[in-house]
Parts: sequence; C-alpha cells; structure tokens
Amino acid sequence: MARGNDFPEVLIAPTRSKTIANIFGSAMFAIAAVFFLLTPDIYARLVGIAGLVVFSAGAAYATLRLVSNAPVLVVNKDGLFDSSGLFAVGWVAWGEIAKIEPRRTYLARMINITPHDPGAIFARLSPRQRWFVRLKAGMSHAPISIPASFLGTRMDEVAALLSRYHDRFGGRR
Repeated sequence: MARGNDFPEVLIAPTRSKTIANIFGSAMFAIAAVFFLLTPDIYARLVGIAGLVVFSAGAAYATLRLVSNAPVLVVNKDGLFDSSGLFAVGWVAWGEIAKIEPRRTYLARMINITPHDPGAIFARLSPRQRWFVRLKAGMSHAPISIPASFLGTRMDEVAALLSRYHDRFGGRR
C-alpha cells in the first residue's frame, strides 16, 4: 500500500522558453493575417479577420502566462486543476476521468482526458466557455486537453504522473 507522501500535491509551472515561442509564433501569424485583410477577396478578408482574432488572443494569453506565476496544472489526491490554456476546464476529480492519453498530431502535442460524463464537465462552465471547450473537443478528440506548449515538464512525464494518480485515486467518486 502506498504511503501518503507518495502522492504529494504537484504544481506544474509553465516554461518560459515555450511561452516566448508561443508569443512569437502567434504574433507572426497575426501579422500574416493582416495581409489577408489587405486583399480584395472577401473570403481572404474573412480568413484574415478570424486569424487576427485567434492569433492575437493566443499572443495575449501567452503574454499573460509569461508574467503570471500561476501553475499550468495542479495535481493532488483529489483530482487535477487545469489552467493550461484559454479553454481550460478547471477542477476535475479523479473519479470523473475515464481515460488519460498523450496524443501527438501533426500540429500539436497534448494530453487528452476523457471524462465519464462530459456533460457534467460542460455544465460547470459558462455558456461562452462551454461553446469554446466543445469546439476544441471536436478538434482534439477529448473534452479536456492539456497542450504541451505551456508545460514546464516533459509531456510524457506529466502524462505518467496523471496516470499514476488516476490509477491510485480514480476509483473514488
């Protein structure tokens, strides 16, 4: 049987280098979106507007993350607190989680978390946040996804940590 100190509260801080890279990349894409706005084609302008909004918001969030000392992820015996991105869901108890899996796609690396009842997670969110989280869930194939782009620890190590805590505490509801 595991001792209590085998499962301490773990705070995962953001990494400065990845955050600075996020700011730079988002800013570059926002600047590129401005060029789409300057074309006479209406569809290109719509893409430019969407790109400018999305990438400006991403750069703003990454800048806030850079100056903030708040952890990206808090893990303890009761569950995890996700504040890893604009569409983070907040507190999730271990008993609510069905599956944790690292995922690598062409564009991103993330840790996908599938809850037993996604509706219960969505019900805790504001209507605007719920809409964005559902949209993100459609792209990432999980209602909760923690992007590796802000993690100050290797994604595989964080996934192993989450799995270890889930294996130990996941049966409690």
